[in-house]
Amino acid sequence: MKRVLAFIVLAGLFMGGCATREYVAKQIEPVQKKVDGIEQKVNSLEKRLGALEDRVSSMESELQSVKSTAVRAEGKADEALRKSESAIRRSEAALEKGLKK
Repeated sequence: MKRVLAFIVLAGLFMGGCATREYVAKQIEPVQKKVDGIEQKVNSLEKRLGALEDRVSSMESELQSVKSTAVRAEGKADEALRKSESAIRRSEAALEKGLKK
């Protein structure tokens, strides 16, 4: 009798702790919907991030081109300055030579 009673008590404990598939599905459904929504947002953000990375890469390339152009322009400006300073010195020398005559 004690064994039967113990079996009934244990069976009651185990059966009372079991959840049906429908119950579990109902409990998980709202969480699953939130997870699905978050997953969609993450996918969208990943696409946008990829597009931004492409734009940054393109801008870096354009920046290199602009830097290169600026360096060439600076070189030409320096050369023009040297030539103009040389021309000024020659003009001043010619003027002084002309005044001495």
